[in-house]
Formats: sequence, C-alpha cells, structure tokens
Amino acid sequence: MAVNSRQLDPSTLKAFENAAAGHDGVLSDPTGEVLVKPCTAAEADFYQQTLQDQPDFAELMPTFMGTLHLGTSAQAAESTAAQEFVHASQAQKDQRSHGAKIATETAIVLENLEHGFSKPNVLDLKLGTKLYADGTALEKAQRLDKVASETTSGSLGFRISGMKVWNGESLDKYDKLYGRKFDAGTVKDGFATFFSGLSVGLKRDQAAELLETIEAEIAKARNALERLESRMYSASLLIVYEGDNAALETLMSGVSKTPRLQEKAPTRGEVQQSEDDEEDEDEDEPPIAYRVKMIDFAHAAWTPGQGKDENTITGLKNIEKQMDMLIARLTA
Repeated sequence: MAVNSRQLDPSTLKAFENAAAGHDGVLSDPTGEVLVKPCTAAEADFYQQTLQDQPDFAELMPTFMGTLHLGTSAQAAESTAAQEFVHASQAQKDQRSHGAKIATETAIVLENLEHGFSKPNVLDLKLGTKLYADGTALEKAQRLDKVASETTSGSLGFRISGMKVWNGESLDKYDKLYGRKFDAGTVKDGFATFFSGLSVGLKRDQAAELLETIEAEIAKARNALERLESRMYSASLLIVYEGDNAALETLMSGVSKTPRLQEKAPTRGEVQQSEDDEEDEDEDEPPIAYRVKMIDFAHAAWTPGQGKDENTITGLKNIEKQMDMLIARLTA
C-alpha cells in the first residue's frame, strides 16, 4: 500500500468548535479538511489495525491519516513539534455531548466529515445498550448503566448524543440532554427534527431517495459488523447531510449524490465491494449530499473467536427502523 506524508504544522491548528458531540480538545487545520483528535493509545492502535487487517471496515470510518505527538496535552499543539510529519494512508465519545479534554500526548489525524458541505447538518448517534467494556471501574459502570436505563440506549441500543441543524439562517444545536429526553416511542421526533430540512428543500421523491441511500449506508455498516468479530463500546454513527436547501436540491437533481469516491451504496441487506478509485488522487472531490460513518473507537477492539458485536448491531438495526418510518411517511 502506497504511503504519502504531509507536513502538518501544529502552530496553525485551531480549536474545532463545530462538533455535534464528543470530547473537547479537538483541533482543526486551517483548511478545515483535517481534524486532530486527542486520543488514547488504544484508539490509535484500533485505527492502525483496522487499516491493516480490516480494510473493508476502514472504508466505513473517517479517513485515518496517522498520529501526531502533541506534547503534554492537546493545548500544547501550538507550541510543540512544528516540523512533525503526519503519515497519510490512501486507504483510509464516553457519552458526554462535550466531555472533558483527554489527558494525552497522542492525537489521531482524521478527515473532517463536515468538510465539503455548505451547511452541514450533523447527527451523532451513540451505539450500544452496554456503554462500557469489561474491566471498567465500578462507579463509572454504574453511572453508564443508569444513563442507559433512563434513555433509548437501554431500550433501542442507540441514543441521540448531539446534533446540529441549519434552519435557513443559523444552526440549531442540540446537546446531550436533548437526546436523553426521548424514549423508544418518541425518539422518532428527534429524527424528524434532524431531517426536517428535506421537506423544505426537496420534492417528496427526492427526500425519500436521499433517506433510502443514507439508510443503505447504515445497512452497509451493520452488515460489515455481522460478518466480523469485534466489540465497540460507546462507538457512534455519524450522519451528515447538506443543510443548504438550494445546494441540496442541485445535488439531488444532478449527479453528485453519493459519498466520497462515488461509491454506490448497496440496497438494503446487501454489501457491495468498494471499487478501485480510477481517478487522479489530486483531483478535488465533487460536492456530496451526505456522509455516513462510524466514529469514536476509544473502547473498540477486534476480538477473534468472540462472535459478532450484537451490542452495536442492535443499535444500527433500530436506527434503520427509524429511517424506515421516515421513508414510509414520504412514500405513503
């Protein structure tokens, strides 16, 4: 596998303030294309191992560009290692909405999934009925069990962890407390709020088409996990779609509807092999209408011999059901 390297100057990094959920301390480069996320060694190792051993699943994650040494904390990025290199491969949150910074000297360098959208609408869905790995401290485990039991994490295997929605003039932001108020019967209202812009910017058949394509990407992630053996505690599914109505209508009326690399999402229940990218690597990627990726792997591992990750798969299945309900309203 060919490997390139690019110079990333930590003195140019700035705080990334647009996340729908996650820990504080995430940085962005001046272009907005790259995020630098402080992480544990386990999360960095998971990205590396996935690229090596599970390239198909790596396609379902943000593009991983390597690691960056930050010094004693993420805040030290502006004063340390100005000449460090980030090695980029061509292959490619704890449940607080905005948690405390992670005390670490290591960061992973990832693509910014919001880059390339005019007004990105972002939904962060925390996955799993059990939100912690074996061996977690008892006090923390009890706290997370309480959160799960009081939210849709326990009943559906997912929870709205945060979201932001463009209302035509500004961003409406919804924090972790918003997602915790729903139960299994009312969480559909959160999905309706997130996708409300579709009814303004698109015809019903176009809105249904976009929802079906997004759901197919979710099914792709679920199908991958059903074939693999892993444990992913508190991982998230991130859904991004264009919130600018004019831009979205243009995209849905044209050709650039699909995710990066122009991959066609499979129909429900199917998994499609990724095709080799025949285009010049340096060409600008066309505008896109949406992205769907798995994120947050601080407590994730490949676990040969332990079977598939029902904890995470349950959440994905129930997210698909929410999408089905939205689609049914448009196609009835």
